[in-house]
Amino acid sequence: MSVEERSGTWAEALLTFVQRYPGVHLREIRRRLSIPIGTLDYHLYRLGKEGLITLRFQGGYKCCFPGAVPGVSPPIPEAEQKILSLLRQPVPRALLLHLYLEGPTTPSALGEAVATTGPNLSYFLKRLEAAGTLRREGQGSQRIVRLIDPKTVHQVLLKYPPLPEGTVDRFLRFWTELHP
Repeated sequence: MSVEERSGTWAEALLTFVQRYPGVHLREIRRRLSIPIGTLDYHLYRLGKEGLITLRFQGGYKCCFPGAVPGVSPPIPEAEQKILSLLRQPVPRALLLHLYLEGPTTPSALGEAVATTGPNLSYFLKRLEAAGTLRREGQGSQRIVRLIDPKTVHQVLLKYPPLPEGTVDRFLRFWTELHP
């Protein structure tokens, strides 16, 4: 296979992946598609110039979204882009899903539910609050965490498929279930 053919294949794979899983971040694309980082950057730049992919920086991650195609697909609204880019990351996804399914929760119950440490929970709650997706109310033992717009989270969850679980993800989940 020539370099041009392989380049076309990588670009097609990248575009298809981003269209299927909008909001996915750069490292996850590289991991899932096994594209060298330099090649990935090149194709993101090229597809971005053509308007086929747009990039958004969210919480320290470069997240990729399909570009708007006139007459075919409108751009993904900014509110949905924010939530999608967070749902593509494991801890923020777990926090948002728990708050969506269980409703307002205390920080300690939230930390237990998603099996994370206090400092890690605090870090992600600050990021999610800065992104405008949740709000912390009250003080001390009266503190509650709640989603600001559960309806948008619901719409995003229904509209966009989650990333498929990889072999390593399944193994880690299995291992942690065996050794609680």
